[in-house]
Amino acid sequence: MTAWKSTMAMWLLIGSFACPGICAAQDDDLWRARAGRIPIGATVKLRTNDGERLKAVLMGVDESGILVRPATRLPEPSRHVAFDSLADFERYYDRVSFPKYIGLGAAIAGSVFLTLLVGAR
Repeated sequence: MTAWKSTMAMWLLIGSFACPGICAAQDDDLWRARAGRIPIGATVKLRTNDGERLKAVLMGVDESGILVRPATRLPEPSRHVAFDSLADFERYYDRVSFPKYIGLGAAIAGSVFLTLLVGAR
C-alpha cells in the first residue's frame, strides 16, 4: 500500500510540473469552492504567496477573488485578494483555552489572597 501511495505522489508531482496552467486553474476552482462554503461576515485566516498572513472578515466572493476587511486595531480599508495569490485560506474559529482561564483564575485568586494577607498586618 505504501508503494502505491509513493507512486501516486510521484505521478501527481510530475503532472503538476507538466501542466502548471491546468493545475493553477484547478487551484482557483478549489479556492472559489472553499470561499463559497464560508458565510459572508465570518472571520477567516489567509496567507498569500508573498508570505503575508492576515486575519480578516470575509465581505464577498467573486469570480476573481475574495474581498476581505483586515481585523486590526486600527481600521484599514478592505482588500481584494485574487485566488491565484492565495497560499492558504480557512475559516478562523476562536477556541476557548480552559488551561489559560484556569491559570488566570489562579493568578487572580493568589493576588487577592496576598492583598488580604498584607492588608491584615
